[in-house]
Amino acid sequence: MPKSSMTDENNFPGLKKRIAVSDLDHVYSELKQSMMMGLFAPGQPLKLRELAEAFGTSHMPVREALHRLAVAEVLETAPRKSPFVPLANSKRLRDILSLRIDLECKAALLALELDDGMLANRLRIVNGKMDAESIKKRPHIHKYLKLNQQFHFEIYRQSNNDVLLNLIELLWMRYGPLLNFLQSDDGQFFEHSQHNKIIKAIETQDSKALSESISSDLTVAAESIERNLLSVLNA
Repeated sequence: MPKSSMTDENNFPGLKKRIAVSDLDHVYSELKQSMMMGLFAPGQPLKLRELAEAFGTSHMPVREALHRLAVAEVLETAPRKSPFVPLANSKRLRDILSLRIDLECKAALLALELDDGMLANRLRIVNGKMDAESIKKRPHIHKYLKLNQQFHFEIYRQSNNDVLLNLIELLWMRYGPLLNFLQSDDGQFFEHSQHNKIIKAIETQDSKALSESISSDLTVAAESIERNLLSVLNA
């Protein structure tokens, strides 16, 4: 019987083969993003069985992904207990913030040197989406945070320094759970006015203004987190 033309690969131009991703890579990537977005709260245990069921995998890739996060000190471990997100305190917040400011300003300055002339335009598009989300009657918190991450990493990737980028991601993973202390009814939650200053600094090649606006952007959010954190701890 002649081969049906419906099975001829030439009838499906432009289709790409599926790129296989291991269960471990998938689980780790999802947990990493969840940490960065604050989807896990300080003190929350990450139970092996529950995560394996949620991912639809065996225990092995989940166990290895949790181990990676523990080695990176994104999670803490204790004998006979599930790995858990470190508890929140002001010192942890300030320590991470200090390093974030140093590394993210460094990455931004490198990005400025390597600007392809389109970085400001790309940032303006993302920031416009943040503006649109923030003025909604009921803004979607995690969508807003995802856009904020996209805005910042659009800059840091332009630095063309993978080691620096990996360190920044690590700090975001450690910092992410603290976002749970940003309350949606706090006006500071949807505050990103410094983004316009960041964009302008890139357009004008003003390295000083760029460092100052990134530092201010990170500090404003951290101050709001700390106010709410202290309020909870002192309650």
